[in-house]
Amino acid sequence: PEETIRRLRDQGAFISVSHPFDRLRKGAWETADLLAILDQVDALEVFNARCVYGADNKAAQSFAAQHHKPGTVGSDAHFPYELARATLIMPPFEGAASFAAALSQARQDNHLSPVWVHGLSKYAKYMRKWGIRPMPNGASEIDA
Repeated sequence: PEETIRRLRDQGAFISVSHPFDRLRKGAWETADLLAILDQVDALEVFNARCVYGADNKAAQSFAAQHHKPGTVGSDAHFPYELARATLIMPPFEGAASFAAALSQARQDNHLSPVWVHGLSKYAKYMRKWGIRPMPNGASEIDA
């Protein structure tokens, strides 16, 4: 993570750690690992619409507050239905510094995605694995 953060900083990025305590995600953060980079990140995602366990979002909110980090949110949309399930309503900004200032004034509008969207993701994953791609008309095409 330190190398990734360094490269992002070199590009002027604002850095937020996504779904830090989501127990069902590959690569979920161990608290010690998160603490090791905490001084290098700007924010933590405190709500992710695809978290199945509400306690995971609450843990992120609590951790961010405890460590005085602002919170970001994410829809983590895999399908159009999920777009804007989690949004930040904030003033206009340009660049990382301006984003940080606007984030301090942000209002969250959050709604969990239904659990069944995870089934759709699994279905899509296996379809890709089998080389089947959806077509615009709803049909499917097998990759040759």
